[in-house]
Amino acid sequence: MGYFYLGLAFVGAVAPYSFMGQFLLTHGLNIAEFKSQLAASPISSFMGAAFVIASVVTLFFVLGEGRRLKMKGLWLPLLATVAVGVSCGLPLFLYLRDMALDRRKERELAGEAAGLPPVIKR
Repeated sequence: MGYFYLGLAFVGAVAPYSFMGQFLLTHGLNIAEFKSQLAASPISSFMGAAFVIASVVTLFFVLGEGRRLKMKGLWLPLLATVAVGVSCGLPLFLYLRDMALDRRKERELAGEAAGLPPVIKR
């Protein structure tokens, strides 16, 4: 499942920037035009608001779940969420989380094979 998430993170980075590339080719780095198009209709405002809320939720989820699982490298999905969006940051985090859970499971199995008591889970 981990590589599926990694693939989604890649697609989630490429797809949004393909549209941004079209904008940049047409308008350049015109911030006023960007803001104008972002608020051009109620639908685009709806999508913008949903994006911001989903991004904030993702940031808190990454921090909370990542700290709970004592994951390393949380800066990467946080940066991906801020730089690209939830479409990249969330699947990247899920990939890293899947890898961390697999490593934890391997350590527990190795401990059981060595005759160590099982790890107590909360």
